[in-house]
Amino acid sequence: MASFPPITSLPGIVADVAQGLSVQILSLTGEIWSGDVREISLPGSEGRFGVLAQHAPLLATLREGMVSVFPLAAEPPLHVYVSGGHVEVQPGKVIVLADLGLRSENLDDARARAAREAAVSPMAAELTNPDNAKVHAELAWQRVQHLRSLPWK
Repeated sequence: MASFPPITSLPGIVADVAQGLSVQILSLTGEIWSGDVREISLPGSEGRFGVLAQHAPLLATLREGMVSVFPLAAEPPLHVYVSGGHVEVQPGKVIVLADLGLRSENLDDARARAAREAAVSPMAAELTNPDNAKVHAELAWQRVQHLRSLPWK
């Protein structure tokens, strides 16, 4: 059986991956997040893809979805919703240019705020008006009666 010499140093790419890469996530409203990560996963227009340090240079379009960021430190992953955009990948840096972006911890707050605003909107007040409901019920009843009177063959 052949014997191999011991590995005294890691190949350059393995060492670079261990150091991570710099990520910057920007939207039209400003910077959403930046820092060093070990990996980032993106919703590409042709499918989801991941990036590690020393990735080949790349420009890609993003579709709506979640960008998952895995920080170098033993922190939980961060998720950022993007409505689309572009990403530039260089061997040591990734720049995400999102049309609109929102961090995952803000998503629930944003949904609750939108629901509250929708509930107090003039349109919601009009749609929940009992008189409006009666008119809709009467129109539905008339439509049913009309359909029943048609000669079905």
